Amino acid sequence: MVAERQGKFLVELFNRIGKQEGGKALSAKDIPLGDPFVYQHIGSMASLGGYKALVDLRRYKTLVALRQSKDATTGISMAGFGSWLIWRSAYLTRVINWRNRFYVAFNWATTLVFGRDNSKI
Repeated sequence: MVAERQGKFLVELFNRIGKQEGGKALSAKDIPLGDPFVYQHIGSMASLGGYKALVDLRRYKTLVALRQSKDATTGISMAGFGSWLIWRSAYLTRVINWRNRFYVAFNWATTLVFGRDNSKI
């Protein structure tokens, strides 16, 4: 995820540079590059199998607050079937187009109802 977000940051930067003077060589030397990339953790998810998952969507407050308080986080952290649904929903948002999202969701639904062995269908 870090590399993906760094890549998106660079794409935006390169597009900004490319729009200056038609993207000519050395046209970027006078362009302000803006703030540097700073990674901010937005959470972790893991599928455990058996319709269970772990979801940790906590955001940590500043380091000072972490040292002074036990409640230095905001967000949710959970495990079980509910987190499995959250994990699957988040995964579906990463699928490229709506047709593929439908196929993936349909496959998951048939697996949930009939199990993995679909030779009996």
